[in-house]
Amino acid sequence: MYRITSFLILVLSMLVACTSGSIQPHSPDGTLFMKFYLDGGKSLKYTISRGDQVLVKPSGFELEFKGQAPFGAALDIELLSTKHVDESWNPLWGKTDLIRNHYNEYVYQIREISAMGRKIEWVIRVYDDGVAFRYRIPENSGFDKFVLTEERTSISLNPSYKVWVVSYENYYTHQEGTFEQKLAGDLDPGELLGCPLLVEADANHWILISEADLTNWAGMYFTAAESESGAVVTDLASLKRNPEIKVEGKTPCESPWRMFIIGEDPGDLIESNLMANLNDPVEYEDVSWIQPGISAWDRWWSGDYGPDAGFELKMNTATMKYFVDLAHEMEWEYMIVDWTWYGTVFTEEDGANIPNPDVDITKPIDEVDIEEIIRYANEKDVEVILWVLSAHLDKQLDEGLEQFARWGAAGVKIDFMANDDQDMVNWYQQVARKAAKHQLVVDYHGAYKPTGVSRTLPNILTREGVLGNEYNKWSDQITPRHTVTLPYTRGLLGEMDFTPGGFNHIHENDFQVVGASAPNPYVMGTRCHQLAMTVVYESVFGVMCDSPYNYKDQPGSEFLKMVPTTWNETRYLSGYPGESIVMARRSGSQWYVGGMTNEDSREIELSFDFLKSGNYRGKIWKDASDSDQNPAHLDVDHLEVSAGDIIKLEMNKAGGFVLVLSEY
Repeated sequence: MYRITSFLILVLSMLVACTSGSIQPHSPDGTLFMKFYLDGGKSLKYTISRGDQVLVKPSGFELEFKGQAPFGAALDIELLSTKHVDESWNPLWGKTDLIRNHYNEYVYQIREISAMGRKIEWVIRVYDDGVAFRYRIPENSGFDKFVLTEERTSISLNPSYKVWVVSYENYYTHQEGTFEQKLAGDLDPGELLGCPLLVEADANHWILISEADLTNWAGMYFTAAESESGAVVTDLASLKRNPEIKVEGKTPCESPWRMFIIGEDPGDLIESNLMANLNDPVEYEDVSWIQPGISAWDRWWSGDYGPDAGFELKMNTATMKYFVDLAHEMEWEYMIVDWTWYGTVFTEEDGANIPNPDVDITKPIDEVDIEEIIRYANEKDVEVILWVLSAHLDKQLDEGLEQFARWGAAGVKIDFMANDDQDMVNWYQQVARKAAKHQLVVDYHGAYKPTGVSRTLPNILTREGVLGNEYNKWSDQITPRHTVTLPYTRGLLGEMDFTPGGFNHIHENDFQVVGASAPNPYVMGTRCHQLAMTVVYESVFGVMCDSPYNYKDQPGSEFLKMVPTTWNETRYLSGYPGESIVMARRSGSQWYVGGMTNEDSREIELSFDFLKSGNYRGKIWKDASDSDQNPAHLDVDHLEVSAGDIIKLEMNKAGGFVLVLSEY
């Protein structure tokens, strides 16, 4: 349960009429500033600075409506209130067990000077590690019911800034793509860019731009501004049922937060809890049933043959028990029964695949005995998650969730949403709340990026929204460079179901696409590169992708028995997007350290200054000297270190390491 450990709110001023120049929004430590003002034409402008350096140049704001004039010109500003908040709370799971929520808040009224006199409220929060703002449309604002056709919040960056961006063809996407490094000035106005947007202003200034508390609104994208090099403009997802509309609203309402996490290096962004702080506390009174853990998963191997199983691995009770046995032997908490357990998922109509209208998610196929699988799993201290197509669940939402709970399932894996319009955003939260009533956890696949809503609805354990390991069956995009870019981009938002743990290795130059139905797919890079993902990537529900016979008696599999999925403390140690990363995370009294490198080998200096004073014994799994030729090979060593010691480690190409430390 979330628990407030300290709380202080100081109301500095209320209902104060003044010009925007009277108070400049700033962080509690006085290092971050957001200037908020009207330009000569009475249009809204803002800048974001750290110290004397302007990170976001003068940027504008405008709302467009159906049947109403745009809102954004001929305005007046009035400061309504300011307050200072300093509180701490305990998340149920995540990258740390205590989060400080410390900020200054400023609420402005933005009113049209014209006869229409419409008004909104602009809320700014400035933290020591970032800035966020949202707009509220209050009652009696001149809007009442409204149809928003576009939000145009510009973010004006220096064209020389480095940016890491992911582009999509349209809004209706699984958000599975590669992040490419470019210059802000080279962004193409024709591209639709997804969240998050990673920015390196210079060696000492990094920014992560995304949104938080996406609730009853449309998901946010960006497009490069045609009128200004380096600037991007927000572009909200259109309603799939009516592409002319972005948001249908009724006052009072408020937008998601537009979030800028700011730090001296990318590690400050990774360690930040700003996104979680911008969401509401947990809604549920009882959260004791929400449990972290690792899961076995059959889907990557469906249709393959298991030599030790004695039968063909297809969707049937015996196969599911085979994977339950893996979870039990590996001391994992979960097993996913993936698609086709209730029948053929898709059918063809007019040359296109559509959800099969003839299936019933409360009735398994004859080959699958769900009750027996769950009974067998529970006997072995394993919980079962049931896969379901989102379209099928939508048709049978209440009866489906009720039946899953009656069978004894622990949760649902929901797939193929490929959308973050306002309707789908609301559906995600409706499903999570209804699942919670049956004490079911949720894993969203074919999903949009996290926005921190899992603080409020913590049974949302993880989601995909990432170009992950499953793509190795039909794509060559899961390169070592991609996997060490993710921690700084999509992975920085957390709850990322990448499905790590592939144990059939090959190097990038030898990799060949073998097809979606091929058995025994390869992963690029070394065994230690895959092991390190379980430390570097953040997901409270970790899904290991490989088969029982690929894990059996394999070097490194013992590490997968011990690595946790939720942490008391997280520390970034070193790295650079697309090149390498080293992370340290603490679970109880033990520290887990993971390192990954791209296609280049590199020697690193690992400093143990993150340890408390004392002496520690450790076990390290590292690339074997011949892993350039045999990427599955690794060495295991033991070491003793003290706080502040420094050791040198070699990571071979596409390699890595993992280390476990205990104080003695």
